[in-house]
Amino acid sequence: MAKTNWKNKEIVIGGVSTKDRLILVRQLYAGIRAGYGVADSLDLAREQAKGRLKQVLESISENVRKGSYLYESFALYPKYFSPLFVNLIKTGELSGSLEESLGRLFTIMDKEREFKLKVRSAMTYPTFVLIAVVGLGLSVAIFILPNLLPLFRSLDIDLPVSTQVLLFFAELFENYGRQVFWGFIFTVIALVWVAHRKFSRPVTHYMQLKMPLMGSLYRKIMMARFSRTLESLLGSGIPIDEGLEISSDVITNHYYQNAIRDIIPLVKKGSQLGEAIKKYPLLFDDLFVKMLALGENTGGLESSFGYIGDYLEEETDHQMKNLSTSLEPILLIFVGLLVGFVAISILGPIYSITGNIR
Repeated sequence: MAKTNWKNKEIVIGGVSTKDRLILVRQLYAGIRAGYGVADSLDLAREQAKGRLKQVLESISENVRKGSYLYESFALYPKYFSPLFVNLIKTGELSGSLEESLGRLFTIMDKEREFKLKVRSAMTYPTFVLIAVVGLGLSVAIFILPNLLPLFRSLDIDLPVSTQVLLFFAELFENYGRQVFWGFIFTVIALVWVAHRKFSRPVTHYMQLKMPLMGSLYRKIMMARFSRTLESLLGSGIPIDEGLEISSDVITNHYYQNAIRDIIPLVKKGSQLGEAIKKYPLLFDDLFVKMLALGENTGGLESSFGYIGDYLEEETDHQMKNLSTSLEPILLIFVGLLVGFVAISILGPIYSITGNIR
């Protein structure tokens, strides 16, 4: 019986990133366009790949050489390749236009990546300031407040309310500092874990939709993704009902998924998409419905989705910049108030003592 040589076995940690998938599609597109077959193009991409993607492509290449379709092989890895990814390749393979489908898929993924980078860039500074505020609060509570307790306990004066509040937290951290710290860390980790579980989606996704300031931005992002997905699917020749089914798997929000799945039977019975979507005003605003209805009435549904996607992405980018600009002074004011509160709470009693000295 042959023994496995563990020394030569590559240990892979991590998954397949968006950048990895983008490079893969570009390499496949270049290979097909240069006249290589699907299997040879996969081999070229596999030679350049690293980590988990290299292992996945080895399996996919083996399946293709055994006679499987490329889209069937990608579909075996739903964790890494979305229904949109698989179906666009499927349409290209079955219609003999794989090169065109790969080019379209690359454009979609590239736009999606740019859009995510814009969102991340716009939220970097507010997130950094928020982390700094939390870090400042914990530092004061852990390192400063416990050292002030003996001083304030020795003062024979009536302490201001702000100082009493500060003393409460100082005593809390003096007696239960480690428990509070680790409890805070555990709570954050638990909340993040729960937020990513399927059973919590009805609550967390509803909060995202209704969140002040961020709710409208989040809805625009969902509508833009919905528009981009359907534009690509319709442009590849996929019927509207099948496109909606695929979109319901691509869209990540629980309520958008349910709304799209409820719309599909209505569209199959002959209802216009704009009329069906109108029943969900929380998810699709009036402007979206009107632009979509105009595209249906003029017979240019695919181009309408493209125009809507462009418009929503521009609006989202503009709103994110405004939101980031607005949050900066708000967070800085909050930091100033926190520092001022601590300073007044500490210095107030001291000034009271010095003022009574004759």
